[in-house]
Amino acid sequence: MYRLVVIDDEYIVVQGIKALISRLKLDYEVVGAAYDGIQGLEVIRSEKPDVVITDIRIPGLDGLSVIEAAKEECPDTYFIVISGYSEFVYAQRALTLGVKDYIDKPVTADKLKNALTRIEDEWAKTRHEDNRKAQANREKFQELERTFESSVKCITDCDAAAFREECRQAIRCLQELYPELQDFRREFYKHLCVLSDVLIESQKQVERGSLVSFQEMVKCQSIEEVQAYGESVLSDISKHLTADQTGSKHRVILELLTYLDEHYDQDIGLSELADRAGMSTAYLSVLFKTEVGTSYVKYLTDLRIKKAKKLLQDGYKVNEVSEMVGYNNYRYFCDIFKKHEGMTPNEYKGNVWKAE
Repeated sequence: MYRLVVIDDEYIVVQGIKALISRLKLDYEVVGAAYDGIQGLEVIRSEKPDVVITDIRIPGLDGLSVIEAAKEECPDTYFIVISGYSEFVYAQRALTLGVKDYIDKPVTADKLKNALTRIEDEWAKTRHEDNRKAQANREKFQELERTFESSVKCITDCDAAAFREECRQAIRCLQELYPELQDFRREFYKHLCVLSDVLIESQKQVERGSLVSFQEMVKCQSIEEVQAYGESVLSDISKHLTADQTGSKHRVILELLTYLDEHYDQDIGLSELADRAGMSTAYLSVLFKTEVGTSYVKYLTDLRIKKAKKLLQDGYKVNEVSEMVGYNNYRYFCDIFKKHEGMTPNEYKGNVWKAE
């Protein structure tokens, strides 16, 4: 049953509304009544009703002033105004205060019932919206949980590329679930701490202090700053995973390997990488082979073929895959693939289908 307060300086109006609600068997209980604005505001503050029906012209405080003051303490209360004065200025101000309905005197059974029914419809609509948002949030939490579990698996499997993809999805979920700075910062920090701990368990030589810092996170005073800091921590974790895959510990090489894993589909030459690293091409060539154990060209080719095989397994056409992994010349891609795998892309794709 909904709780209702009536405010009117005419005793007969207050008692009439009570009688109508009882006679119509409406799902409302009159929990308070007042005959002036000051007393009415005290009753509202005390009872915190679901609905207030108030006259506009009442002594002490007019009805609209009562609503304006009450809204600060009872933001969820719905208001209906009644008056024998139907001037536009009153109706206009009532709308700006979020008044849900306006009834001209005399208050009849039909007018009262219609006004309260419209409010109940509004509640039903609001509950539906709340339920829909709650369901969306539940699904988002489930997605966040899934991406978190996948991120942990990526760390234990040393899969840097998949880890970065899962992290991108996790950040998106966190932003949608926690739009406020303080909440986003707190939850993102917890997320980073757990992933850092998983990495430390997998790679004992990594120190937690070198990954995530509470002091640095607290310094972030905007959503953008929190995201930028979090992404830098996740990038460092990804570099450690890449290092474990290749055996390399050189910081510059780790950064270049991460760059290649994200841009393998582009035309990247060793000279371009050297420019990024601030080294000579000759020195980078030697350093790359020393750290990674293979030449740059072979590493990039192996990476592209690995990506191509995954795309072929996913059902993409050979000419599409060729461009997706950075080979604009279809025939050249087929030659490289056959040399690497001992069969053409189409033959590889056919074998995948047979296996299924």
